Amino acid sequence: MQLMPATAQRFKVRNRCNIEQNIRGGVSYIAWLYKLFKGALRLVTAAYVAGEKRIIERGLAYSNPQVFSYVSQVAGLYRQKREINRARK
Repeated sequence: MQLMPATAQRFKVRNRCNIEQNIRGGVSYIAWLYKLFKGALRLVTAAYVAGEKRIIERGLAYSNPQVFSYVSQVAGLYRQKREINRARK
């Protein structure tokens, strides 16, 4: 997970290089974003990579090519995994 120092502190991660702390903090952060954005996965992903303040202020109107590319890649992987899971059922 990639946690900025302030985010790590907010989620009680003392050592961002400690794998267990990092994953626990990152998962907690994503769960918090999920609640904040009411399950809108594109907004959650954009907020994770760009910072929640930018996305809170602008929502989907926030325009950044790198963020757009990242969100698109994550969304594509998510759809792909869902299709694989549906095919297994």
